[in-house]
Amino acid sequence: MLAQVILNVASQKHLIAKALIKKIDFSKRVYIAYGSTNEYLLYHLGIKFDKPYMAGCFVNNALNVTNKRPTIIVLENKKPIDIKDFEISSDDFFIKGANALWYENDKKNAAVAAADKNGGTYGNFYVKAACMGSKVIIPVSHEKLIPYFINTTQNVDFAMGEKIAMLRFFYGEVFSEIEAFDLLFNVKAKIIAAGGIFGNEGSVIFEIEGEEENINKAIEFIKRYSYNIQEKGEFLF
Repeated sequence: MLAQVILNVASQKHLIAKALIKKIDFSKRVYIAYGSTNEYLLYHLGIKFDKPYMAGCFVNNALNVTNKRPTIIVLENKKPIDIKDFEISSDDFFIKGANALWYENDKKNAAVAAADKNGGTYGNFYVKAACMGSKVIIPVSHEKLIPYFINTTQNVDFAMGEKIAMLRFFYGEVFSEIEAFDLLFNVKAKIIAAGGIFGNEGSVIFEIEGEEENINKAIEFIKRYSYNIQEKGEFLF
């Protein structure tokens, strides 16, 4: 069966988050960095938090940094644990979202925006996870697709909001809707269009192919989760 489906920004994040739960081995320690897609992951894990789980976001026509945020959540057997230091090992998982996705030599690549002069969670956590050989997963949707990467620093004369540097991920697995469709529903996905208006800004249109039962499950999932978790009162900007 071949179907065409539209995923708004919310359903993109729901799809990736739900697939991550299937992908991650929760018998290991799991470090979850700040990010909007990771908020959806925590939502599907049933983990509550009282502040935005983001270090920064693009909102109100500005590049924003959050002033109040929870401590980074670390899980063991899907339960939050308290840690004093970032003691990640090669057996652990580190989940870190991105702000840009592009294709280079038929391979997905990603980068993250950093307003912190030390590189934020990239400099403080990701580099150590890479050095230790941890299982790094970089969830990112095609809403964030760019044509190619441009080296960007905070050394600019003006920024609408905070000045940012774009830091390229050099280690880890980039995980998008395409991988999520395959993992969750065993269907193959291709992007055929993007965009929208009146609430569908940032949407991505996929052509998905697979067994009829699997396609129908994917369609029902998209219909069910085409809402922002803000609408459920899970977090506030």
